Amino acid sequence: WDRVSGHVILFEEMASVLIWAALFYVLLQQARSQICGKGSTACKCLWTDPKTSKSYTLDISNFFKYPYPVPTRDYYYNYSPCATISCGLSTVTQANVCQQSTTVQFNCGANPVWTVTSSTHYIIKYTGGTVGRSTIVTFIGSSSIAAANATAVAEVVPLQYNFTVTFPTAVPPTPNPNSGRDRSGYVGFILISLIFAALVAYFVVGAVIMYNNGTRGIEMIPNIGFWKDLPFLIKDGVLFVLSPCCGQRFSYTKM
Repeated sequence: WDRVSGHVILFEEMASVLIWAALFYVLLQQARSQICGKGSTACKCLWTDPKTSKSYTLDISNFFKYPYPVPTRDYYYNYSPCATISCGLSTVTQANVCQQSTTVQFNCGANPVWTVTSSTHYIIKYTGGTVGRSTIVTFIGSSSIAAANATAVAEVVPLQYNFTVTFPTAVPPTPNPNSGRDRSGYVGFILISLIFAALVAYFVVGAVIMYNNGTRGIEMIPNIGFWKDLPFLIKDGVLFVLSPCCGQRFSYTKM
């Protein structure tokens, strides 16, 4: 019986390690899928699609003639993503987005940070503007337009300005010469396949061992108590993580 228990514990530990490895890999791929690669610039992002492992050059330098003015009711905004421009009257600073009227100028952010969802949907955020001003520019591809256009979106968060740039997708993003060399997708497939095989082996071998020891029915599932409690453990974990945001505190019953 000690040897059987040792085998069951070994399979449980192997499955646990593989599950955590898969979770880490998924999180890593998610983080990698949203950022620009080496060689990117302020208005050009070298990005690898995690689904196809193809690399693309997302280039916004030719969307407009910069600085590009975006008018609103009270101001207009000079947008210059590829190079900073002088912004301010009494105090002049360098900005990628400058809020202007006939009497004032405010820096609305520099230091661009890209977040890429796909080759036709990405966001650039500019921060560090006057009195905490920042700007978020969302780029969305469309096959129904012939030229790019920019529109202002209502200011939801104070001092955070939002713009949407819609650009034509008739010409696809430029493939990077190194496209196809990223093998991370194959690594993920192999890792997930190993995890699936390990789980199948865990349940099959565990069930055989439990059967040989006289167990029948659902109790043949190895570590059945853990699997029954897993949904409730996940629920408790989620509630525990979210409790500070909801102003709730959880306490444990003393043993």
